[in-house]
Amino acid sequence: MTTFDEEKIRNGVPGAHIEVHSQIDSTNDRAIELIRQSNLNSPAVIIAESQTRGRGQRSRKWWSGTGSLTFSYVTSLEKDETGSRPSTPSGLISLASALAVSDALKSINPTLNFEIKWPNDVMLNQRKIAGILVESVSTDRNQFSVIGIGANINNANLPTLQDMDDQRESPETTTATSLAQVSGRANSLSDTLVAILIELEKQISIVNEAPLEIVDRFNQVLLWREQAVFVTSPSGATLEGICQGITPDGGLRIKTKNQIEIIHSGSLQKADSTA
Repeated sequence: MTTFDEEKIRNGVPGAHIEVHSQIDSTNDRAIELIRQSNLNSPAVIIAESQTRGRGQRSRKWWSGTGSLTFSYVTSLEKDETGSRPSTPSGLISLASALAVSDALKSINPTLNFEIKWPNDVMLNQRKIAGILVESVSTDRNQFSVIGIGANINNANLPTLQDMDDQRESPETTTATSLAQVSGRANSLSDTLVAILIELEKQISIVNEAPLEIVDRFNQVLLWREQAVFVTSPSGATLEGICQGITPDGGLRIKTKNQIEIIHSGSLQKADSTA
């Protein structure tokens, strides 16, 4: 028995394959397993009250606790003219997913202002409230995106990100927050989930039909735009410059002293702060 209202979720996303688990290794892993086993028809939603092996960007462990909303959403991707690969860059799916979470949380709490830290961390008051991991999966017949989302909804006593991620080597010490901590009230996890799922369907439709609209929207809520930042690459190299916004394929444009650099993978930090 879980705390989720399955009937409400099914009514919110008619026709989707829905699974609700009290505990699971990883919702993304379960989604990928379903795709491999049955060439799953999308959309599909895998929900868990807790994960034992949740993960975030660059194989970092994903911390979640009581009050978290943790799930994966599966969608198929439109293919290019050759039919061999998706026509939409995976970076844009990531941006669209972050916008979906941000817009859904905003609809629940209209007075709050959410920002997005590239590539897809949803932030509230300079603190992380949600993280996203997008994984691409190919079968003989289809291309899929598995969108894993962890959102702090009713959590209390949240740790710093250093505590949340024991694999991190950078000195990043951004703290986390939750919707309940900021708004002062608890929220229905089922209602919040449905709101996010509806926005996911909407934003993914937009990214397939008008990708530049997603880029424009993302730039409007991009954290630290036109401010000094540094980016740490997966290899540990750092680049410092002015954050100038998002490129049409979802990359980050950084103006250094000598040139414009386009970054497609890395961890973003404000240059004059550990936030």
